[in-house]
Amino acid sequence: MGGMMKRKSPANHKKTFLLKKHIKCSGTQRLPVLLLLLSLVAAAVPACGKASQLPASTMDLTKEYRSGSKKNETVEIGEDFARAYCEFSLGLLRDAVNSEVQTNEIQNNEAETIEAESSGEAADTAQADGTRNLMISPISVLQALEMTRIGAGSGTLEQMGMTMYPGMEPEQGRKQLLSWAEGLPSADGTEMKLANSVWINTENEQFQPDAEFLKRNALESGASVYGAPFDEAACKALNQWVEQNTDGMVKDILDRIPREAIMYLVNAAAFDAKWEKPYQSSQVGKGAFTKEDGSESEVPMMYSMESVFLKGEHAVGFCRPYASGYYFAAILPEEGWTLQEYIRQLDGEALRNMFTSPAEAAVETALPKFKGESSLELSDTLAGMGMPLAFDSGLADFSGVGSCEGGNISISRILHKTYIEVDELGTKAGAATVVEMEAGGAYTVTENVILDRPFLYAIVDKETDLPIFIGIVEDPAAE
Repeated sequence: MGGMMKRKSPANHKKTFLLKKHIKCSGTQRLPVLLLLLSLVAAAVPACGKASQLPASTMDLTKEYRSGSKKNETVEIGEDFARAYCEFSLGLLRDAVNSEVQTNEIQNNEAETIEAESSGEAADTAQADGTRNLMISPISVLQALEMTRIGAGSGTLEQMGMTMYPGMEPEQGRKQLLSWAEGLPSADGTEMKLANSVWINTENEQFQPDAEFLKRNALESGASVYGAPFDEAACKALNQWVEQNTDGMVKDILDRIPREAIMYLVNAAAFDAKWEKPYQSSQVGKGAFTKEDGSESEVPMMYSMESVFLKGEHAVGFCRPYASGYYFAAILPEEGWTLQEYIRQLDGEALRNMFTSPAEAAVETALPKFKGESSLELSDTLAGMGMPLAFDSGLADFSGVGSCEGGNISISRILHKTYIEVDELGTKAGAATVVEMEAGGAYTVTENVILDRPFLYAIVDKETDLPIFIGIVEDPAAE
């Protein structure tokens, strides 16, 4: 779609991810530190991650740590970063899909047991609860991890870098990530923003945050910094920050702040884009969708002719442009391949090649309307991808985050939540760029991609051909 070039404009968007990282201090004093909160919903994120009506006990320390010039430089997004990013993206998605399959198998087994012991109605409920459509925002996960990685040292730092930027020098990866994230544009019909914040427990005398860690996050990630005693008022303030920075779409993320908590790092990403050519009412009708188990459901289908055809090994697809800067890419495994089988064998280079080497052809398409949210715990995923030290309470090195008297700081939990909605007008999700795709003149139909069975999709930045969101649809009727 596009060639590599420098980014210029800051980001805007409307939807949010939620990533919670639980960091803990181990030793004589075990101090869990909730380090990261990343959420995704359909919402607008105000610039700079603003917070209003802070309680008197909460101090806005942003100016203290954001003094001085911003360090980030505008750099060109290289092919090494693009390949690493796609590989990281698929690593997250692949594990999430595998985990989902395992979860559904467990739930189905439980459902059979329930059915045998009680009624079929309970079994149906248990199975239905296991049906979800998954989505991940790799750019948001990476940004959240970067806010953490700058506080890592020794082997922990090395493992995080190799996991986040496979096959390339991590510091170059960091520079390109931050430059790309800053430059994700907004334009007519598309909104895209990123917001970050750091929350410090000012009453925990055993933990002393590192000033340079806070300053780098404030300057390089644009994070707001807040200090407060971690009580009920602080919990409410953090929830209000999240609610405001997601336009009211994410509420009460925290039900409470644990007594041992010492820090929160929050990253919010949001995307809202209109189609370049919205679907007309005449282009929407009912269609059959066949799920992996062979069952069918009738769902609203949106029909159109597109001009960009994707073809890879064992799959075909198409691209549909948003108003500017981004496009929606749909990939359908060939007959005989399940979606899980296809994703299992797909690698980052193959995915990248599909986006960068499309064919111009008339494509008859059908895209089901769908929306959904998913909640994932990513610590095992990331440990398995190559950074187990970060989660080892005895061996992790996060000395750059701060000092913890009598304990060691490590990550214990990462939660990632996403939301997406695709309809006649466009897409709400969490991170975007605006892309225009001209269909040109009249074509003779040469291809067709009818998404009437499970498929892979991505919301892609046209300028870099990198997915900001990537997910699967197994049942458009499920939410």
